[in-house]
Amino acid sequence: MNRERPRILFVDHVSKVLGGAEVNLLELLGLPEARTRWDVSVACAPGSPLAAALAKLEVPCHTYGFAPALNELRIVGRGLNPIGKLRGWQELQRATGRLGEIVAGVRPDVLLSCANKDHFTAGAVAADTGRPSVWWVNDILSADFFSWPVRRVFVAKARKLATRLTPVSDFGRAALIAEGLPAERIVTIHNGIPLERYRRSESTLLRDRLKISPGEPLFGLVGRITPWKGQDLFLRLAAEWSAAGRPGRFVIIGRAFNEDEPFETSLKEFVRYHRLENRVHFVAFQADIAVTLSQLDVLLHCSTKPEPFGRVLIEAMAVGVPVIGARAGGVPEILTDGVDGLLAAPGSVAEYLRHMVALVEDRARAATFATAGRRTVERRFTLERVFADFDRVIGEVLSSPVATG
Repeated sequence: MNRERPRILFVDHVSKVLGGAEVNLLELLGLPEARTRWDVSVACAPGSPLAAALAKLEVPCHTYGFAPALNELRIVGRGLNPIGKLRGWQELQRATGRLGEIVAGVRPDVLLSCANKDHFTAGAVAADTGRPSVWWVNDILSADFFSWPVRRVFVAKARKLATRLTPVSDFGRAALIAEGLPAERIVTIHNGIPLERYRRSESTLLRDRLKISPGEPLFGLVGRITPWKGQDLFLRLAAEWSAAGRPGRFVIIGRAFNEDEPFETSLKEFVRYHRLENRVHFVAFQADIAVTLSQLDVLLHCSTKPEPFGRVLIEAMAVGVPVIGARAGGVPEILTDGVDGLLAAPGSVAEYLRHMVALVEDRARAATFATAGRRTVERRFTLERVFADFDRVIGEVLSSPVATG
């Protein structure tokens, strides 16, 4: 092994979308230092958005993934029936075999997996070949998101197969420890963003499209449409705000996937029932999120369950947009309440509304938060810091015997 330039195989099976884990991976590998200091390749699904983006970075890819039945199965918030368990186990075995063939050819020093199913395959192959297995944990292992059987399987596998687990918040780390995993194997690596892509834009494209005048407040919520992300809370805020006769518009940026499409339909029915069509807008994910965020007056983070991290908060802070976040999960690790943003109790309409009024009526305070928010991101949430954290963890696992079990 060349300890000056470790060979790292990243493992990510996601085939249809670029989720948070995939975006984090792409941005990390987009950092020139990562490709210079590490010898990287990725096991991923051919023809996937991830594979296409990696090709542009000239990062070598190896064909890996799951059959559709397992690939599209989400275990967050769900249990598995007996047939699903059997089929899932069989497909995991097949995928583990395919990954083993990739490892035999690539001969990586470390396997670094990015999603829950990949942790199991990468961990098994790493254990069989005597290599370290680093699990980049982008979820919170708790009853809020995973059934008891799923949590038990994860813990059993992690105890046996994971050399290190790297959750994206201290809250996520505490959840892993609470489930029984050894603290010494768990290292928090907060997310970061490429700051050069997050400069404030003077574009008014979104406002023009929605026919929103320059002086009218625009509140936004950005993220996948799913119940725990709180789009329904956001609409209740819009209804209360409008009923009070206050000027302002509300935009939900994102879309629902698969099983969450009925939830999106219910949101639109709420808008119609409360006659909010002129106040509330639904917009698909935007390619240049920095330009879109720059046109907001306030970014609302409305998650009703603990957020693993809260990436959209640092994105908004980076472009100088005041933020109000839910006081749960990893969010308080990003925001210092009253310094670079405001925190509200999850689900509290009254507290969110009070903060919204304060930011709209006191523009000087809002500007102070915007400036402080940018500084927080520059100081704590850069991509260079993420790379340094992973580089340190990789150095540690390569300089000591593989410890699992």
